[in-house]
Amino acid sequence: MKYITGTRDIHLENTAVALGKFDGLHRGHQILIEKIKQYKAQGLKAVMFTFDFHPAAFLQQKPLELIFTREERVQWAEKMGIDILIEFPFTKETSGMAAEEFVKKVLVEDIGAKVIVCGEDFHFGYQRKGSVDMLRKLESELGFTTDVCEKLQIEAPVYEDGQFTGRMEIQDVSSTLIREAIRRGDMEFAAKMLGTPFSVSGKVVHGRQLGRTLGMPTANVMPPMHKIMPPNGVYSSCTLVGANVYHSVTNIGHNPTVGDNISKRMETYVYDFSGSLYGQEIEVQLFRFERPEMKFDGIDALKNQIHRDKAATMEYFGIHGDL
Repeated sequence: MKYITGTRDIHLENTAVALGKFDGLHRGHQILIEKIKQYKAQGLKAVMFTFDFHPAAFLQQKPLELIFTREERVQWAEKMGIDILIEFPFTKETSGMAAEEFVKKVLVEDIGAKVIVCGEDFHFGYQRKGSVDMLRKLESELGFTTDVCEKLQIEAPVYEDGQFTGRMEIQDVSSTLIREAIRRGDMEFAAKMLGTPFSVSGKVVHGRQLGRTLGMPTANVMPPMHKIMPPNGVYSSCTLVGANVYHSVTNIGHNPTVGDNISKRMETYVYDFSGSLYGQEIEVQLFRFERPEMKFDGIDALKNQIHRDKAATMEYFGIHGDL
């Protein structure tokens, strides 16, 4: 896969371009991706177009909690079979670009779009004046076709003041809905929308090595900056080490039993793994929230709880048969 970022100097020809923020790469986004891949049979290159800085975060001048970091998005796009991933610079100049100019100059002349794929409610350009209707009006003049995908919908739980009402309603699958699920620790619902468990990737760093003294060595990962994280607590998880997948139990938080950490960390006890993970890149998939983070009366109580956590996660995977 070719990865283009940090530049507006792009020269491509004969492409099918999927437009979107792609900050979550959820199942709705995946429909767009599969659509542009179908155009490969017509000799077109499959291009995923997004911005290197989320427009909402840029315009509101505040960081956005990311479902996928930039590095994770690149890895996922490559796995999905994209030919070219473009992260177009979102600057003051870009934000002020008229929608017609964006289509003509960027999409058609620079990126060589013969097919533009987007969702039915996609808007772009200055003051979000660009729309599907505008794209269709420009087709004959600029020599491309528009392929519009309907919004993917899902039955979703309804919350009021942070409490589940007991009601379900049909909602659009969206990054906003996924963020809400992750923030409340509903990892299973987030996974339904993502099409895969929510995961956190990073390099294993040294901790206090307490787990090793308990006979339960853990892999410590500092969550990437601006990565959205679920509530502090314990999760049934799977850990990907290279091509291998292991059951695991993950604690997110500050380890209050053995002294608070100022920074949040993710600590994972990987079952049936021998050897050292220090310095390795791992991916931890969070399947289900098991319990909140707690402070225990000493190391023995903590060790007993870890054994109960392991039993709970093994029961979870035994019931669901994920691996």
